[in-house]
Amino acid sequence: MTRPGIRKAGASRVPSAVILTTLALAGCMGDRALPDGVPMQEVGAWRIGVANTPDPARVGDNAITVVARDASGKGMHGSLEVVVSMPQMGAMPYMEARGTSKPKGPGVFLVSYGLPMRGEWDVTVRLRPDHGPPAEAHYRLSSSIRGLSFAGGTPPAGSGATASPEIQSVAPDSGLGAVMIEAARRQSLGIRTDTVRVRVLSGTLRAPGRVAYDEAHQAEVSLKFQGWVRQLSANVTGQPVRRGQVLFKVYSPELWSAQQEYIEAARAAQADQGNAALSGSSSALAQSARERLTLWDLSPADIDAIAREGHPIEAMPIRSPVSGVVTEKGVVEGSAFQAGQVLFRIARLDPIWVIASVPEQDAALVRQGMKAIIRDPYRDTALRHGLVSFVYPSLDSMTRAAEVRVTIPNADGRLRPGSFVNVELVTPDLKRPTVPESAVLPTGERHIVFVDVGAGRLVPREVRLGARASGYYEVLGGLREGEVVVTSGNFLVAAESKLRTPSQKW
Repeated sequence: MTRPGIRKAGASRVPSAVILTTLALAGCMGDRALPDGVPMQEVGAWRIGVANTPDPARVGDNAITVVARDASGKGMHGSLEVVVSMPQMGAMPYMEARGTSKPKGPGVFLVSYGLPMRGEWDVTVRLRPDHGPPAEAHYRLSSSIRGLSFAGGTPPAGSGATASPEIQSVAPDSGLGAVMIEAARRQSLGIRTDTVRVRVLSGTLRAPGRVAYDEAHQAEVSLKFQGWVRQLSANVTGQPVRRGQVLFKVYSPELWSAQQEYIEAARAAQADQGNAALSGSSSALAQSARERLTLWDLSPADIDAIAREGHPIEAMPIRSPVSGVVTEKGVVEGSAFQAGQVLFRIARLDPIWVIASVPEQDAALVRQGMKAIIRDPYRDTALRHGLVSFVYPSLDSMTRAAEVRVTIPNADGRLRPGSFVNVELVTPDLKRPTVPESAVLPTGERHIVFVDVGAGRLVPREVRLGARASGYYEVLGGLREGEVVVTSGNFLVAAESKLRTPSQKW
């Protein structure tokens, strides 16, 4: 059940009640308003200080005292808004508490709000003066650390900096705050920066691959009649065979009858050669009987042997339709078979396929026709070259990788189906806005970079990334050409800004 004053994203706002003791404690501060040691920050044209009661914050009712004065020390007249929020983390939704503000004196405001849970919270204070420019300040509030840490806001008046669109582009519910790090401290921390610019993305994608049979050069041996296997020549799986080589011999009563019909028709056609009236009919019968044997996949040489011998061949040889290796054998000597039953499967070894598994984030770079280099890490060091012949339209559900087919010549037969190889895909050149890989902090669902917006301020920004090559990411959104990003020391900057998102699980 949601506590008063706390709402999920999109929920209606409900004011929170602050217990009387908290109000009394905040009200007893008198003229000094803030506890000793609380600094005043320059935000826009104002100097602002904040303090939480109790300190550190606790689950339940809390109060924030805000003091806002101009450069001469006069208190601000107007109103302010305080939003305390926590970003979405996993299954936990975005949470927000909007405080109820009451003026307690010139430039002094008491804001009551409620916290539903312990943790790190973002506090945004928006000043709306009756006279003078508005301003905004960002703080981090912790239920385990005393005080509120300043995370940035409207640049001070006269600093030469203006409120940048980069800061405004960070959503108020993102939970990301700016951090101030001076140049001298950056050098001691080893913080380095680089500029977002258009670069040529080119390089090599390395991926594991497995060798597989070329499915376009496989054949099945099945017969269009039933019978029995008399003699088996190709009797082991993996045995190499040549096109036209005898695989086995069969006996079939149907085949015997068809041979006999052909022999008799051929003899009649020969006997009627001198009789013009009968010759045409006899020849047509003989041709029809021969075509029947041809449609049963008997070779022309075997059919000629039948006619030459003048009697049916009892054990008819069945020959291989292609050259390759036997990948499946479904009969043994003496086996009975039916018409259409698959007896053998034969596959060629040249050419052969290599199926490469390309990570999902690199799949956009793969194109049909790309050059590929194959390295066999176990058998030899010779390189083999091929082309990407097909990019599969789906991803592997287990590995989340895109499968890419490369066709490779394999005349020596040294690439064996089922073995593993290393694949290098030569990517085409792409001119794209890029950011160095070292600048990106992956947080699981998002990618974060720290942008230098000037005046020593580093602002975390969510970016959308595309292809990766040559040590750079393609920038699809979130950054513009010419912006400066942190490339070294990102984790120190993230710790300095107290970034409390899933990115802490790096």
